[in-house]
Amino acid sequence: MTTTSSDSVIDEGRYCTHIHSKWCRAFDCDTFVFWSSAPSNLLVGINQRLTHATSADLHRWLRTALPYMPDAELRPAAVRKFDVLRYTVVPRADALTALDTSPLPSGDYGLFRVGDYERDLFGYAEPVMEAPEASFERYLQLSEKYPDSITRLDLYTFPPSVEQSVRLRDNVCFITGASPDAELDLSWIFPPTWAYLLDPGLNPEACDYKPFLTASNACMMRSDLLSLFHANAFGIDVDNDFRVVVFRDTGSVTLPSHVPKSQNSASAGPGDRFLREHFRWCLLVNLFGGDITKDYDSNRVVGVMEELGMCRGDIPLAPIDDERWDSLIGKELWEVLILDAFRDAINLAK
Repeated sequence: MTTTSSDSVIDEGRYCTHIHSKWCRAFDCDTFVFWSSAPSNLLVGINQRLTHATSADLHRWLRTALPYMPDAELRPAAVRKFDVLRYTVVPRADALTALDTSPLPSGDYGLFRVGDYERDLFGYAEPVMEAPEASFERYLQLSEKYPDSITRLDLYTFPPSVEQSVRLRDNVCFITGASPDAELDLSWIFPPTWAYLLDPGLNPEACDYKPFLTASNACMMRSDLLSLFHANAFGIDVDNDFRVVVFRDTGSVTLPSHVPKSQNSASAGPGDRFLREHFRWCLLVNLFGGDITKDYDSNRVVGVMEELGMCRGDIPLAPIDDERWDSLIGKELWEVLILDAFRDAINLAK
């Protein structure tokens, strides 16, 4: 597969609009953060029309989701073509600070290791992460559809002592402060059934679920919010004054900007620990996993190259009117052919 040289990536790479994955289109993302390797995978995709993240938010969220991420600067970046459906980023402005609370403009950003830029670009791999593939709601649906012997669905049932404690503690909706006249239901914050997911290497049968079977991990919630909360469509950012952060379209349901002060005191509402765990899951489910290679991995690209006669001398190149050149991968490969022919022409002219 043809790739550009390191010099052309840094100095002469083409500016481009990167192709959005199905994941990014589904979330209607307009703000993108790449890790500054070459090629670079998309780390984060955000719909800023819903989420309204600031630079300060994004710095903290990245550290929350990726605690072992090396020190890096968040900088506005230009996305450049590196290979077929692969990209890299170069900085185009100064680093954004972790103290900036102004709205983050939509656009492209890069995470650049602190230090020498060129060494960063070619010398470091991307942060390793285990991003979940589903919300709590989706895990529950899959477990009910494909039951097994290790998933503790029985833990969705509230122990009588927990239910009694929560109902005595909370007489309004924790999220909105809605009065008892509203239709309220009891809800787990981080469902104990999925406690083992906090340790990707942990066998569900070895998990200690008891710390999650507590009133601190439950609250009263307006009934129309339950499905959205367990779908991780929104979460509570405890460390930003209990801001209600929306990640997905909530339809006709309206949410407050923050949990009411009366509900986030030590004597009311669930414990901060479980709200943080729920919010971290929201970040992992809604911000990570949108790289284009999830739709078009290298094997798929090479397969189309072979079909079009770009890999083997015994297979002729497909004619220009072949419909396969009109596919997404075909268009990318046609661009490679044109650029290669252009380079050859220049070399012959020298």
